Amino acid sequence: MMEGLRMSVGLLVVSFGTTHLDTLEKTIEAVEKDLAGAYPEARFYRAFTSGVVRRRLKNEYGISVDSVKEAMARMQRDSVQRLVVQPTLLIPGEEYDRLRSEVMTYAGDMEVSMGLPLLWDDSDLDQMIGILAKSYPVPEDTVLLAMGHGTEHGANSLYTRLAQRMHRHHGNSIAVCTVEGQPDFSDVVAELKKQPKRKAHLIPLLLVSGEHSKNDMAGEESGSLRVLLEQAGFTVSWSLRGLGELPAVRQRYVRRAENAFQSLAG
Repeated sequence: MMEGLRMSVGLLVVSFGTTHLDTLEKTIEAVEKDLAGAYPEARFYRAFTSGVVRRRLKNEYGISVDSVKEAMARMQRDSVQRLVVQPTLLIPGEEYDRLRSEVMTYAGDMEVSMGLPLLWDDSDLDQMIGILAKSYPVPEDTVLLAMGHGTEHGANSLYTRLAQRMHRHHGNSIAVCTVEGQPDFSDVVAELKKQPKRKAHLIPLLLVSGEHSKNDMAGEESGSLRVLLEQAGFTVSWSLRGLGELPAVRQRYVRRAENAFQSLAG
């Protein structure tokens, strides 16, 4: 912990959340544990931004998780004076913009330092490519295809830049597509059909491995990434391991928080 930070300092880790308890423990809670362990002198708090997720966790499993507003109020009651907010988001899109606005709205007299999402600039993209390539070694005849969420927000450009850098550094060995942005499923299938490899291993470029991984990526329904590739003549395998399960990714979030703590200490 940086010198000068005491228990009046809080660490709020904010996630979208998930109702899949298996991946919740392996991903979000694993990231939270690493962050809390790295800064034991800060009081730890958590919040999920999805109201639907929070209600389902409460109603179906009896698990209570604060909203951002509730967490901010809890910290006010605990007399937290200085706060680091570390989101587990991948990109600085609409969710990040909304989070920043909400935090500042309810911060009161607290001094706040916001940590960055996982992907911010080209250096982050290159590091992510390296993490994926090392975490998922595939044979020479197989394309490693990462599926992200995507967004209509301008931050979707990070996915298109990621695709460009993957091609530049690894040729046809690794690629990326998104569920709701660009490049989309049809884009990547069309590109992969142009090269000789006819096997694909699918991985989620998502913190948690929930609905999108199990259905949009690896599902048996028409329109899933798996089915589209199989229809195009590919032999498809997949992993349902969320990014939060990768130690190297969790360490990237710890570094994000470290930068935010340094800013707070300054």
